[in-house]
Amino acid sequence: MRRFPLITVLLCFGLVLGMGMVSRADVWKIVDSKGEVQYTDRWEPGAELIKSDHPRANSASDDAKKQQDANDKVASDLAKQAATQAVQKDLQAVHADQCKKAQERYQKEIDARRIYKEGADGQRQFLSDAEADQERVQARSDMDEACGSSSSSSSS
Repeated sequence: MRRFPLITVLLCFGLVLGMGMVSRADVWKIVDSKGEVQYTDRWEPGAELIKSDHPRANSASDDAKKQQDANDKVASDLAKQAATQAVQKDLQAVHADQCKKAQERYQKEIDARRIYKEGADGQRQFLSDAEADQERVQARSDMDEACGSSSSSSSS
């Protein structure tokens, strides 16, 4: 007779222990093709986690949030990098255009026998030889500034 209460106690203890394990399982919500909601302790594709006592499950959503934040930061960094490259390309194009115009001005003043400036009344005022030489020196200086010092070899 002593075995009966002992077996009963062990059975009850096992049942309580088993129920505790079941209550610790993850609970997944699934909506089937008919639109009916079902709950299960097993993951299936499309299942939504309803309850979990595992700290890892909570950290999985935290990890997903951190991953999304990291992805957003990378996308933002790439966009900034692309914008920086576009600005650099635009600056190079403007610099090249300014250099070309300075070279053309210098070449025009070197090729010209006489240099003139337009007066306030629209009439041409020709420069003296000394003034023309000074204008050529200024054009050369402007070209060197716009193109860099390597312009002396490219304008020959």
